[in-house]
Amino acid sequence: MATMEDFVAKMVEKVGIDKATAEKVIAFLKDHSGEAVEYLQKSGVADKLPGGIGGKLGGLF
Repeated sequence: MATMEDFVAKMVEKVGIDKATAEKVIAFLKDHSGEAVEYLQKSGVADKLPGGIGGKLGGLF
């Protein structure tokens, strides 16, 4: 299972932001998880995630 450090490293690599910014994004998502999940579900993005991940978003936070 991936660690938070792995997730931060992927954000740095894939999104092109620095580590401190990636950590701030994660903290924001934790603080606003309900809003983030609701947005992803309403926007249709959750339905496009591979492996049924979209349906499991609510339980992540």
